[in-house]
Formats: sequence, C-alpha cells, structure tokens
Amino acid sequence: MASTQTWSEFNGASAGTETTSRSEANWKNIDDSTTAYSSSPITAGNNSFTKYQAVKFAGTWNSLSALTYKVSTNAPGTGLSVVAAVVTSGSTPSTTASGDSAASTSGTSANFNSSSTPFGTGTSSSTASGTMYANAYRTQLQTTGSAAPGDISSVTITATWTES
Repeated sequence: MASTQTWSEFNGASAGTETTSRSEANWKNIDDSTTAYSSSPITAGNNSFTKYQAVKFAGTWNSLSALTYKVSTNAPGTGLSVVAAVVTSGSTPSTTASGDSAASTSGTSANFNSSSTPFGTGTSSSTASGTMYANAYRTQLQTTGSAAPGDISSVTITATWTES
C-alpha cells in the first residue's frame, strides 16, 4: 500500500485552526483560507499574513523519509520576495515580517510528526502508518514600495519525500 497526501492550512490563534484538503494558498491581507485574495489585497510596502501549511499523510506505508519543501521562485516580481521556514510551533499569523530567510528553491528539510498536529520536533523518518503530518512550512509574501499593483506570477510550493 502507499500513503495518500493532502495539504492543510493552519490559521487563527497559534495557527490552531486547520482547513484540510487545500488545493491552493493565496497570500493576502487576512488570516484565513477562504476569503478571495482580491478582497484582501496586500498593498506595496506591506506583507501578507504568514501562512502555515503542511502535508498530511494517511494510509499505510513501510517508511517515509527525506521530506523537503521548496518554492518555484522566491522573487515573483519587482519589489516582491517570498520568505519561508520549516517550523515546529505555530504562532498567530500576522503581517509583521516573519524574520525568515528567502524561501529555498532547492529544498528545506522537514520532519514527520506522528501526532495530530504539524507542530512538534518530529523525526526524520517514520514507519508508523495511519495519520501523520509533516512539519509546518511557514511562508510570507513581503513587498517593498516598488511592488506593482495586481496579481503576481504563480509560486508553486512542492513537497518531496521518499516512501517505501
């Protein structure tokens, strides 16, 4: 058998409210996963709310290991940057600069958590089948005053791992 995966997003106090089975994630000027980004735009010189996302595994597997997150670009336009970090605890999302580094386009290692949350130290591999999360990946779109109004180029967040 093989594992199945979905993406979850975490919002609210201590990033404690989970929205499951996400197929997109938009940076915007509100802490939720349902408001259209066009209804809560980020103005030049400001940041998006931080986003907490994680891969949720289910099913049966022998071993999961070597998990990484990466982005397709960390500079989707003039005056725009995507910052990110794998985190072991959740904070209430905000527009304050997260202090994270430029999001990796080659991959940042993450662990697996056998608990019902993506927040925790976790382990680099897992042989426990059932339900499990990868560490959360916190991202934020940061802008300068030179950012142009309107939509940005798409940024794809990819998770990879080894499974047997």
